[in-house]
Amino acid sequence: MPPKKIVATHVKDIEWIISLWLAIHGGDPPPHEVLTTAEAEKAAVGLIRAAAVHLPAAQQKAVVAALGH
Repeated sequence: MPPKKIVATHVKDIEWIISLWLAIHGGDPPPHEVLTTAEAEKAAVGLIRAAAVHLPAAQQKAVVAALGH
């Protein structure tokens, strides 16, 4: 169903509020994805690696070594 055109002159009723919300935020969000354990671990390693680049070199090496890669 295409979104309703929002008119500047209106009565702030529930239909208008919902139409405004949908115009700003779009429709329903996609279904929540459930990660597998392997996907969650891969994401966690990626986040740790990304954060590690901001550490001093010695600590960065230790983090990489702890990750085993």
